[in-house]
This record gives sequence, C-alpha cells and structure tokens, in this order.
Amino acid sequence: MAPRPSLLLRLASGLESRPVKLAISLLIVASVLPIRALEDELRPYFLGIFGVELLLRAALLRQRGSERSRLDVVLFAFDVIAWLSFLPLERILDAHAAHALPVLRLSRLFLLLRFTREIAIDLYGILTRRELLEQFGLVTLAVWGLAFGSSVVLSHLAIPHDYDGRGPVPDASFLDRIWWSFRQLESADNLVDNLHVHPLVAIISLGLTMVGVFVTSFIIGIGANVVHQVVRAARRRPVGYAGHALVIGPVHEAEMLVQEFVRLYERHRSLRSIRLSELWLWLRRRGPAPTRHAQPRMTLLGPEDDPPAYLYAADMRWIVYRKGDSAQPEALALAGAARAKRALILARHDAGPDADAVTAMALSSFRTQNRRGHVFVEVQETRNRDLIQAVGGPGTYPLDVQRFLGLFLCQHLITPGVEALYADLMTSDGSEFYTHVFLGAGEARAVAALGEGPGGEISFSRMARAAHAQGVVLAGVFLGDAVPERREGELVPVDGLVQWLNPLLDPPEGSPAWALGARAGRVPARHLRGLIGVSATYAPLRRYGRELLMGRGVAPPHGAAAGGAEAARASTEAWAATLSRRRRHLDRVLIVGYSPALPSLLRALAQFVPGVDVTLVLGERGDERMPLADRLASLGMTLGPDGLPPGTDGAKLSLPRGGRATVFTHRGHDLASLAVRCAARGAPPSAAVFLSEPEGLDRDARTAMRLIRFARALESRELAHGGRLHVLAEFSSVAKGEHVRSLLDAGRCGFAGPDRLRLSLVSTERIKNYFMVHSAFVPGVTTLYEELLGEGGQDLLRIEARPPAAAEQAHGPIGFGELRAALEPRGAIPVALELDDGAVLLNPEPGSAPPAARIRAVYALARSEDLAVESERRPRESDGGDAARAGEAPPISA
Repeated sequence: MAPRPSLLLRLASGLESRPVKLAISLLIVASVLPIRALEDELRPYFLGIFGVELLLRAALLRQRGSERSRLDVVLFAFDVIAWLSFLPLERILDAHAAHALPVLRLSRLFLLLRFTREIAIDLYGILTRRELLEQFGLVTLAVWGLAFGSSVVLSHLAIPHDYDGRGPVPDASFLDRIWWSFRQLESADNLVDNLHVHPLVAIISLGLTMVGVFVTSFIIGIGANVVHQVVRAARRRPVGYAGHALVIGPVHEAEMLVQEFVRLYERHRSLRSIRLSELWLWLRRRGPAPTRHAQPRMTLLGPEDDPPAYLYAADMRWIVYRKGDSAQPEALALAGAARAKRALILARHDAGPDADAVTAMALSSFRTQNRRGHVFVEVQETRNRDLIQAVGGPGTYPLDVQRFLGLFLCQHLITPGVEALYADLMTSDGSEFYTHVFLGAGEARAVAALGEGPGGEISFSRMARAAHAQGVVLAGVFLGDAVPERREGELVPVDGLVQWLNPLLDPPEGSPAWALGARAGRVPARHLRGLIGVSATYAPLRRYGRELLMGRGVAPPHGAAAGGAEAARASTEAWAATLSRRRRHLDRVLIVGYSPALPSLLRALAQFVPGVDVTLVLGERGDERMPLADRLASLGMTLGPDGLPPGTDGAKLSLPRGGRATVFTHRGHDLASLAVRCAARGAPPSAAVFLSEPEGLDRDARTAMRLIRFARALESRELAHGGRLHVLAEFSSVAKGEHVRSLLDAGRCGFAGPDRLRLSLVSTERIKNYFMVHSAFVPGVTTLYEELLGEGGQDLLRIEARPPAAAEQAHGPIGFGELRAALEPRGAIPVALELDDGAVLLNPEPGSAPPAARIRAVYALARSEDLAVESERRPRESDGGDAARAGEAPPISA
C-alpha cells in the first residue's frame, strides 16, 4: 500500500479543485483593482492568503521533482514577484521605486493562465505547428506585400489623396500610404466613400478591399481549424473526474442506456445535498451521520472520433466522451478508469461470436488500473459468465442480459397482464426495487439492539407496517455474518450478503439464510445487514433505514382497534379471501423470428410449462450477422448430414420436462405466412410470440408487418384459434408498434370478447438498458431479479378479484395497509393494485383506499405453490409461523 501523503501535500492538492481555483481568481482580480482604500484595507489579508498559496505551491513543486515543467517554474516565479509587491517595501525604497510596486501585482493577471494551462498549452502547440505557421506566413506576406506594392505605385505617381485623415496634403509620407493600403485590406468599411477621387485611387481601394474580403475569409477558416483542433485536443486530455461512472464499448448506440442513467440520477437529485435535519440529529447524537450522493458524472469511452450526438442535449452536460480502444491502457487512462467508482462494459454486437472475448479483454485492461471499482459486464453467452467473473475478480458482476430478457418474455406469457406492472417497475418513471445496506459496526450494533426475545429477532410484519408509513413496500432483507464496510470513493459492497426475499416464509432448509437464523416472519437482528423494498426513489427506503437505526423503524404490536377500523379490517380480509390466481392454459406456443433472447425463452417455457409444444419459425435471412447454423446451434440443434436447414418440413427438438419444439425455416421474406401454415397443422396456439430480429433496416417495421399479416390470417379464418389467444410482440420502441393494436381486433378475428384476444407490446431494448443501469445503480438488484424471474424462490404473481354476486354485500374501500395484513397469513406481500381501467398502482401512497369494485387484480410477492388450490398442494409444515397456518384461511386458488 502506498504511504499516505503528508497533510501539507493533501492541502496543496486542493489548489486544483474548482471552488479553490474560482476563489483565487476572484482574489487576484480584486488585488489589482485601482481602488486605494480597498488596497489599504485588504493588503494584509492578501499578503497572508497569497503567502499560504505560495507555500502550498512550493510544496507541490518540490514533490514533482524532475517531473515539473518549465511553465511551472515560470508561474512560481511570478507568484514570488507578485507576493513581494504586497510587502511594505515603500518604507525602504525611494518614491519612484515605490510607485512601481503595484505594477508588479499586474503580473498576477498572467497567473490566471495557470487555471487554463491545458488549453493554453494546446493552443500554443497548435499555433506553432509548421503547417499553421506557413499559412499565417503566407497571409502576412500577401497582406503586407499588397500594401507595399500599392503604396509604391501611389508614391511614384504622386497621386494626391487623404491618406491620413488630414485631407489631401502634399507631404503624405510613404508610411502613410502603406497604412492606408493596409486599412483597405483590413476592412471593407475603409473603402473610399465616393468616386470623386482620382480614378487610380478608386481602383486600388476597390481591388484591395475585394482581396481583403478573401484574406479575411481565409483567416476565419484558419481560426475555425484552430478551434476545431483545440476541441479535439481537449478530448485527448484525461478527464478530471473521480468517483464517476464509466461506460465502455459501443456508446454511440447506447443513447437509451445513458438517458436512463441521467434520469435515474435526476430523480435522486435531492440526495446530492446534506439535509439539515439529519445533521442536527447527528450533532445531538440521536441519529447516524448524514451522507450525500455525488453529482451525475459519467465518462463514455468509444471507438469513434466524434462524440455521440445525444451528448449535446441539455441534461447531458455532466457527461464527457473520450475516444479509444477499450483494451488499451492509454485509452482507459484518458477516461479516468483508475478513479472510476463503477464501470459498465457493453458488448460489441458486431463482434459476433467474439463479443464476450472482446468484453473480457476490456475488463482485464480495466482491472489492471482499477481493482476496487464495481464492474458490470454485459455477457452474450451464459456459459461465459464464470469466465468473466474469474477475469474481473471481486466486485465484478456479469450481466447475462439475453437470459434475463428470455425470462422476462416468459413471464409475460405465463402471467398475462403483468406487462402493466413491469412497465412501471422497470422504468425510471415509477416505483422500483431499491436496496439499503447498513454500513459499519456502529449501524450493525444499532440494528442488533432492536431484537426482541431470547433469540434477538424482529417481527417482519411490524417492520413492513412501519416501512409502509414511509412510502415503502418492504419486500425482503439482507443477512450476513460480516459487517459491510464502505471505503472512500467506492460503492456499497454486497458481496457476502445473503438475500432473503419475502421473510413471511421460511427460506429453504439448508440455505445460507436458514443457517443465519432466518425463520418465517422473524428477522435475526444481529445478522440484519440491509433492506429490500419498492419505493418511488431511494430516498424513502433510506429514510426508513435511518428510522431503524434510531430505534423507530419497528411498529408497535397491533392493539385493540376501534369499531370502525375493526370493521374495515374485517371487510378487507373478507374481500382478500376472494382473490384467486387464475392459471392460463398455455400448452401450444407459436414463436416467429429469432432474437438473442430466444434460447433463454425456450428454456424458461420448458421449465415453467411442463409438456409445452412450441412451433418455432425462423428466417434464413440475417446470415451476415449470425448464420442460420449458429442460430440453430444456440437452440441445441444441428444441421443434418446434407447441411440443409429444416425448411418447411420442420425438425423436432426435445425440451426439458416433456416439452418439444418443431423448428421450421424459411428463405423468403414473408415469414408470417409460413408461420400461419405451420401453426395450422396442429391444435390452435394459445400464445403467439413475434420476436424483433436484430438485422434489417427497421426491425420494428418488420415485426409490425408480420403482426398485420398474422391478424389477416385470423380474420380470414386461415388460422383457427382456441377461444383465447395471447399475442406478445417484441419492439425496440413500443410507441412505434402501438398502431398495430387497432389492426388486431378481437371481433373481426372471431373471438367472443375483447378480453379473449390480448396483445402485449414489450420493448426489450428499454428493459435491457434499464436492467443494466439499475444493476449498476442499486447494489444487489441483479440477484433479486434472478430470483423473481427464475424458477424457484419468490415470484411476482397476479391474483384476481372475483366479481361479487348479485346477492353479495359490496365491499368498501380497500386500504393497502389492511390488504398487506390480510395477505400475510398466506405468505404474500402485495406490491401493486390493478384497477378496472387497466391502470396499475405500484406502491400506493399510505392512506389510499380505492373502492373494492374498482380493483381488478393484486400483484403480490409470493411462491406460486403457496397460492395454489388445496387439492394441488397442502401447506408445508416447514413454512412455520403464519405461513404454516395458511390452510386455516380460505386458500387462494389457481
């Protein structure tokens, strides 16, 4: 470990900070103002302040040793001269010398050059290049040559004219004629006022003026070239950021990702300053130390010379661009990789099968300069995740984006209607999952002190009730033996922490959470290391975390409620008992097109829907990006001995858990028509998926055209349906595909009602970018979505409300807090409500209570098997606590 610099050097390094530079510049300007009274009053202060600055700069100059430049020495000499001028030397010098002392202070104006030294050095280097010197020499020679020639002609011909503004005098000198000729070249305003002059003077004046216009244009061109070179030179200087975010890779194609970063930072701008109330509580030793979050500073490192066009937007002012090879140490140094807090390495899709190799090389180069920063790496192939992890070491998080997108699409198929929830949950416009980690031994002791009983446990139900009052749906906790510590300039560490989603239920026996003492409804306080919740921003969850540290984050036990409150609770419990999870019949799925998420989608369908029958139709176009053989190989299929694709005859592919897929390929353009013919060979499909293929001029236009042709086949009865059909279409931009909704009409397609034909439009491009940004912004959120979207663990389930019978008494308003308490015995945590108009209220505000008649469904965090009918599965004894008594309440049926 390098020795820590001395206090003097640490103070000296502060001279390069922006606030200090601004303060010194203002003092320099004030010190040269010609105001005698101000000078007499402030002179002692100037002497002291600039003396301290001189001392610090001397320390910096000494530290640099042989690395100091001549400019540093010259500027330090001016510092000494200017500081001497503030000494009372007028008492020992004569009057003439004393009057010259203030002139020495003007040398400090030259010191302002220090604060723009990089630009000045660049400008000097550009102006002294040979080609520019030749251009300036040519212009200078041409101007003065023309002026000299014109003055020689006028002098020899002795033509009278007003050359010097005194009138046509005979004693006008040769120099007067040269200056007059030069002024004709310099500006068109100096053209002779009228033609009542000697004809030759008029001709020379007009000729010089016209030449001068061209000379001026030439000089402007040189100046524009110089400015352009100065700007390009500035992009070759290392960025001055520290603790920033670094995005590496094809950043010119990452506009959506960068915008998501900016929006996320903008939503949390309130956290950039220290709140006075928190500071006051800390000073009175009644709360934890206040913290503030950094400015949204980002650096982009890409392969092109010019920065992305989207950086010129007003909200991108904190983002800088550097050009370079992501695997070159010099390029990473330009982007400030050694000082970055987090880095996001994007995959190069044009690299084909070598994409992960290129990414691994960039990661290895980054780690040679920065071992402490957290790195989030986009991985194209699932099998390379462990390799990327091994290359990056601790603090590296491989993001298997295509697997995530496949699971995400599968969730839309097995849970129709969930797209409304994810549209809010996975965009920066609504509430999202956030995490809060308790750092340091002090916070760990404060949380451990909340434990009750011999085991030192906290009731999760009471924690959730208190969190809801702060605007947070508490969804889980982090547990661990070790206490997380955050070093300066680093992100919050989550390595070694155990995620426990939905603490209403027991974790699996033998799991790390079980070993740490986690039991249904009871959180071991001595091992509590963090919180997981849904909130509008990070601020409410952070506020609730501070409440826990101050001993106010656990609600008191339920007491006897008033008559009205008890009646409302009973009504809510009765309404909650009618909730049921409707299982859709998903036995045959038609998939049209290929995207990198298709292999993951197929595997997820086979896992979640045993015995699923998939009809997969692929086009043979797009070989320039990914050959058909490689696409089939990614699905686990190889070409036959003759090397021919399956064609319209199809080829069988076995899937796990009894599933099967029939793969068809098509060489032409009309893939939808072939898909209709292939689907018509068997039972009607219960779902149709249209994937957005990467190749093509406009991928969304291609997907929309396939949807339209599919709709026409339904309308003409060329393709039969089974009474219900869910169409899922993947778009880069959902807004571009919205017009398709009006073309896919349930009535014209022969369905009994509009609810029998569902069209879901999903922007996987937006979800992908959001997932990557959120993974880099929120510690531990990657493993959270792995559990929510993967098999096993907790799921986001949609449980629907049963319409009341005619003779049944109508239920009153449903408070979200009361609904949470009513679903607790069944091991479910509600996170959102779906209303009758299709709107989704994610994390409703405390106190909101929509009428029961308006609530169509509830989205809850639970295990799917715990919300099944009793005939399918009995409650397990291992659930313990309230969850083990789920059979005592009416079960939520499938």
